Amino acid sequence: MASLATIGVAFAGMLDADFAAALRSELGPEGLIESGDDLRYYASDRCKGDWPVAPGAIALPSRVEQVQAIARLCSAKRVAIVPSGGRTGLTGAATAIAGELVLSLARLDRILAIDRASRLIHCEAGVTVQAIQEAAAAQGLSYPVDFAAKGSAQIGGSIATNAGGVKVLRYGLTREWVQALDVVLVDGERLQIGGELVKNNTGYDLRQLLIGSEGTLGIIVGATMKLCPPPAGCLVALVSLPSDAAVAQLFERLRARAFTLSAFECFDRGCYQHVLDHRPRKQPLEQLGAQQVLIELELASEDQREAIHDELVELFEAAVEDELVLDATIAHTEATARELWAWREDISESLHAHGPHKADVAVPIREVVGFLTRWRSAVAQALPEIEALAFGHVGDGNLHLNLLRPSALTQVEFLARCHAFDPIVYALVREHRGSVSAEHGIGLLKREYLGYTRSAREIALMRAIKQTFDPLGLLNPGKLFMPT
Repeated sequence: MASLATIGVAFAGMLDADFAAALRSELGPEGLIESGDDLRYYASDRCKGDWPVAPGAIALPSRVEQVQAIARLCSAKRVAIVPSGGRTGLTGAATAIAGELVLSLARLDRILAIDRASRLIHCEAGVTVQAIQEAAAAQGLSYPVDFAAKGSAQIGGSIATNAGGVKVLRYGLTREWVQALDVVLVDGERLQIGGELVKNNTGYDLRQLLIGSEGTLGIIVGATMKLCPPPAGCLVALVSLPSDAAVAQLFERLRARAFTLSAFECFDRGCYQHVLDHRPRKQPLEQLGAQQVLIELELASEDQREAIHDELVELFEAAVEDELVLDATIAHTEATARELWAWREDISESLHAHGPHKADVAVPIREVVGFLTRWRSAVAQALPEIEALAFGHVGDGNLHLNLLRPSALTQVEFLARCHAFDPIVYALVREHRGSVSAEHGIGLLKREYLGYTRSAREIALMRAIKQTFDPLGLLNPGKLFMPT
């Protein structure tokens, strides 16, 4: 496969004159950005790594036919392409580092149709996840994949990274909700994969192969997503616990009941305090322990509310007697439920000012307590001056590990310390039979650690698939795999 040195333009910020002219002719004056602050804006995601942000230009097609034309031009000129969605990722997967053409799907933002009978929504890749949720709700349906960045995350990027979120425990990852894909291949051919059939057992499922491929196999330009009926209602509770072990035991007790558990989100006391410092608010709990858990239970009907509420209170009371729970509150209105959810959803924003170094990992649920204990011990030993905070979707084993920059360290010094610590973190993940990436993918950030989760044979097969789809290595080069 060609290397970055041999793919793309001579250097970042400039395009071959004939190639640029052809793009301008195809896209018009509003469809190509060749200079200015928007170059950097469109050319990177939320991951600030130690790599350059150096795009050749930004293409903003408004029709699928323009995406096809761009792919054909890039193939002919051997110009690399970085497909780009809402750029909310955290691994550098949507970052141009060597003069690539960034292909933004932002203008492909139409919801094409909703089929209530089949519970399907047909849309272009640039539609935001929130827009899909709102369109579904207007038809009495739900798109249940949910996460904090839904207002800016686009469905194409969500599919390309197989986004998870706060309700994976109940509804699974994006993968489970993709019915069909509309994809442009590197040579410009348009491939429509899947359809409206519920049953179609005819060989390899290329749709599933493209989900989570991070733009390395094709450019997702549209999708058909499954919808479902919304729950009749929810019960939301915030609980304070004394330890990681207590969190695991409370989860087991909830799972043992006939509850429909849609969220079980955990965050340590330091996260709680940073949220409070960031945006002061009334505190819902009188006692705070080492861990807090946000719980959501779904109701099949409103008639269940009182009985399930009483059963949840009974469970909490027993847990208090057994010293598993210190304090708990259950929301009695939708407004209060939103306020409780905000304690979990505001964590990332509250930590942002501290320039955190993040790790998104997953371990088997039974390994969560042991892993967190060893991770905190490793941080204390290697980075004693750095605050370490954890939160995440404990119900599915997905942990977000955060190291916060102390004022005594510059950002460069801090990142150098953190990057030196990364092998220790991912070695722990491997020892606990986990994944180095739970829901944000590999991108640039984690490509050297892919082998901690995937075998050498698996990686070789993935490289072979990449070679088949993209023989010149033009689609999002340098992502997912280490250069050879």
